[in-house]
Formats: sequence, structure tokens, C-alpha cells
Amino acid sequence: MTIPDPNDDALAAGRRVDVYPNDGSTGYVARRALDAPRGSWVSQLGLDRRIGGRMGRHAWPRGIFFDPGPWAIMSAIVVWLLTIYRVTPCVQYNVTKIVDPYQRQCYSDIPTIYRSSGMGHGGSLFANPGIAQTPLITVFMAFCRRMVWAFGAEVSPKATDQQVLDAANAYWGVAQVVLFVAFLAVVISVMLLGRGSDTNLPVDDKDHPTQARRRSWDVFWVVLCPVVYLAGLIDFSMVPVALATTSMLAWARRRPWLAGILMGLACAGSLQAAVVAFAVLVCCLRATRLPELGRCLLSGFLVLMVCHLIAACLSLTTWWTYLRSAFWSGTGLGTIWYVIQDSSGGTIPGVGWITGTLTVGGLLGLAWLSMTVPRRPRIAQVACVALLILFITNKVYSPQWILLLVPLAALARPDLRDWAVLMVGECFYSLAVWAHLGGLSLPGGSDADVVYWASIVLRLACEMWFAWGVVDDIRRPWNDVVRVRYTDDPTGGVLDHAPDPAPEPVEGARAEAAR
Repeated sequence: MTIPDPNDDALAAGRRVDVYPNDGSTGYVARRALDAPRGSWVSQLGLDRRIGGRMGRHAWPRGIFFDPGPWAIMSAIVVWLLTIYRVTPCVQYNVTKIVDPYQRQCYSDIPTIYRSSGMGHGGSLFANPGIAQTPLITVFMAFCRRMVWAFGAEVSPKATDQQVLDAANAYWGVAQVVLFVAFLAVVISVMLLGRGSDTNLPVDDKDHPTQARRRSWDVFWVVLCPVVYLAGLIDFSMVPVALATTSMLAWARRRPWLAGILMGLACAGSLQAAVVAFAVLVCCLRATRLPELGRCLLSGFLVLMVCHLIAACLSLTTWWTYLRSAFWSGTGLGTIWYVIQDSSGGTIPGVGWITGTLTVGGLLGLAWLSMTVPRRPRIAQVACVALLILFITNKVYSPQWILLLVPLAALARPDLRDWAVLMVGECFYSLAVWAHLGGLSLPGGSDADVVYWASIVLRLACEMWFAWGVVDDIRRPWNDVVRVRYTDDPTGGVLDHAPDPAPEPVEGARAEAAR
């Protein structure tokens, strides 16, 4: 039996000490907890006294109860089964009986595109202008259709409308399995990248870890995230999210070539995954780790170019249709530009240039901040803020885009209050957008959907709140909840504990850290 140390009670109440790394320079002041476990809410409220109290200073937690791995996997299975159950009301079995997915809050692009684009009648997906998806997503769509054909579904020009509908349902089922595998990849990656995952990992002479990373309980910020339940099956967005998180894991394992390859595949599935490459670029430039940066970016760029080159060679028209819809489309749902345009009844001239300028300006400002703060920011922090800049300034927003933000936010700022604020805004918008498309949120006798406008404003406000919290951690790293007990950057790889140029002295840093 382990007897708790009475001195730990003060630590559980929040007592901290000041340490001065970087050769004692006063330009950087860090606050960290002593090497003693902080009490949980249950311990702080005294609810665990009947079972022996909380664990002591020298207790060694081991066994399946203290291992987040099996609990995270089981929770992920349950959450995904609930996600599948949520979309079952949208399964249409009879071609003559139409189902309204907006009213039932279970819309998905997966069976809709299968039926509307002619996928059920065979033919190359890359030569189908009705697809207009990224190269990687098109490959996964072709794979799922091939599996449907292998299971005996009719996929040919002779298929009737009912046979196409049956094949679309089977196609949706195969896609659910594929997306579940991608979700598991995200869960495992975050579990190996969260707080405490890199504590005291030994490395060999080539600077590679010689033992597996520890598993972090921060994985449950992803597993139990409500937006996974709401948006996990809208389309194939979970696939590039899985590739982006596994690329971060490969980078953390000090495998820049592999990280670059996975990063290139992720960008071939969703250009938003480039925020991870942006974060690696900024942090490596500050740490002057140029060889590793070059290997990562070169391999990623080559993979991305090969994917797009293959897609362009198979069908230049379809490839150009995708690029035009991605970069030169008009104002879409979910943005402040849509609220302005819908409320005024006109169009915003030059909205593409306006949003592009704001996005580039925001990213340049983030890069400048990363270069001037007292301590090099963590990769997850830079990637998370960069993605939020894209969401806030972009001219179109889809509810499934939040899936990439889920793991980045969990790694950047695992704070319950800010996490709850972000989830409230995203969940409310996810419910409001389907009601808006179904005409269910319009006030009686009015064409102005004020409820949907309010959901957009609320979502943007919640994203700004969370972004400011991450920026505050970057500006004041001594308050970063991840950087305790001499932890630097669990996602940093070669940047973890790398030499950081000494910044200019920060006036009042000691007094601010003492508060």
C-alpha cells in the first residue's frame, strides 16, 4: 500500500515553483509543477478517501486499469458504432421512397455522390467530372466501389436504379469500415503524441528512440469528441486526417522521410493538412534544423506532385474541375462572408482576393510570433492556430472540416473549458447547417435565416476563443499545461529539447510567472 505524502496536498492545490532554463537566463521564465502527481478532481474533493486516497509520490501505476490503450480502443469502437447508428435513418431502401437527410440530421456525401455521379454504372472515377474530388479521396472511392463489386453488387451500365441504390448502400457500408480504420489511426497517433508520451525516452547514436512511446490519456479528447459523432461519416475526410496525424507521429519518432511521405499523401487528400507542413517549417527554421526539414518537405512535395500528376494524366478535365472548385469557387456556407452576402442580398466583389490576403497575412503573423516568443512553440500549437486561421478567414466552410482540428486541438491545448467552448460552437453549427439546407430554421414568413447566421457567428467566436488560448500558451510558455516536468514538445521529434536561440529578456516575466 502506498501512503500519500502530505506535502503533495499543496501541490494538488496548485503550488508551483520557478525554474530558469537556458543557462539561467532571465529572458525566459518557466513554471512547472514539482515531480509529484497532481490530484484529480475526485482527490481534491476528498471523494476517494474511503478507498485509500489518491496515489502517492512513489507509486508505480501499472496494469490494464492505468493503460489508456484498451480503454481508448473500446471507446472508439462504441463511438463509431453510435455514429453508424445515427446515420441509419438516412438509408434509403426503395428507390421510390425518398428520404430527407436534412430533416433527419444524417446527411452524407458518400451514397449521394455514388448515385448522382454515375459511379454505379462503372467507368473510371478519374474521368468522371461529376466526382471532382482530391486524388487520394478518388482512389479510396474507387477502392470502396471495387469492394462492392467483389461482394456481388451490380456495378455496370446495365444496372437499374434499384440496383444502383442497393450498391450505394453497400458502398456506404464499406466506406464506414474504411473510415473506422482511419479513425483508429487518429486515436492511436494522438495516444502516442499526447502529454507524457515522450517522458525520458532513450535514444541511440542516430538520435532515434530505442523504446516505444508512452500512451497518453489525452487521447480521450479525440475519442469522446461529439463532432466525430456528428461529422465522422459525412465524407472521406477522416482519411487525410489519419494521414496527417500519422505523419506527426512519424516526425515525433524522428523519421523525416516517412513523415514527409505521409504528409504528402495527406495533402493529396485535403489541402488543409498542409498546416502540419507549415508548422514543421516554422519550428525547424527557428531551431535551424534544416537537413531534417529538407528531407521532410522534399519527400512530401514529391509525393504530392506525383499524386496530382497521375490524376491530371488520367483526366485533365476532372483534375482541373477539382482545382477550380477548390480555389476559384464563390462564397459558400459557414463563413462570415456568407452572412454578409445573404443579409445584404448582393455579392461581395473580390471576395477571393480578400480572403486570400487575410489568410496569408494571418499565417505570416503566426510565423512572426513563432520566431519572437520566449520559447519555440510546439508543432501542434502552430498547426492548430494555422488551421483556425484558415477556418476563420476562408470563404467556404464545411462541417466535416472540424475533424482535422480535433486531434490538433487535443495536442495543442488539452484544456476542458476551452475544449467545451469549441465543441459547443462546432456542434451547434453542425446541427444548424442541415436545418438551414432543409429549410427548417427559417422563421415563419421570412427569408432571412437568422438562426443559421447566429450559428456561424457563434462558431467563429468559439474558434477565436480557442485560438487565443493557444496563442496565449505560445506567448507565455510557462503556463502551457503540456510543458511540465521538463517536457518540451512531444510532437517535436528532432526539435524536442533542441537548442533554442536565447530570446531578448522579457520584462516582468518573473513577476508574471509568480502570479
